[in-house]
Amino acid sequence: MIEVIVGCLFPMMLTPDSLSDFQQCQVTEEHIENVIPWYSLVSDYFKEEDIPRALGIIHCESSGRPTAIGNNSNGTRDVGLWQFNDKTWAWLKPKLGIVSDRTNPKVSTAVAAWLVYNDGWYHWNSSKHCWKGTSNDLLYVKKKS
Repeated sequence: MIEVIVGCLFPMMLTPDSLSDFQQCQVTEEHIENVIPWYSLVSDYFKEEDIPRALGIIHCESSGRPTAIGNNSNGTRDVGLWQFNDKTWAWLKPKLGIVSDRTNPKVSTAVAAWLVYNDGWYHWNSSKHCWKGTSNDLLYVKKKS
């Protein structure tokens, strides 16, 4: 995979046969660039085998932007790296004694890890179509950074 990324950054020759691989490589590179800044933080809270999935979710939910806000059709908002919904955050705040807001990457990552290990990954199922296929590519973030 590292060779593919290097080839992606410095393609020797693009041919019709290699175009699909080059395009996939560009997508993988974008995913990696979005989450490199969060690798260390995520590794502080998630088990090693769960880091690729966690980074994939960050990429798919917020493109690595801790202040990202998504407005939903029901009037709620999804906020932060992990795009915690208003209702989910309201449920977790008293339960975990959270005093920070969702845009704090350290707090939101700690809360995401607690949620995963106590309730499961299903909270991010709405973006699973995105992160399910990209998580394995993100295994190479540590090697690349």
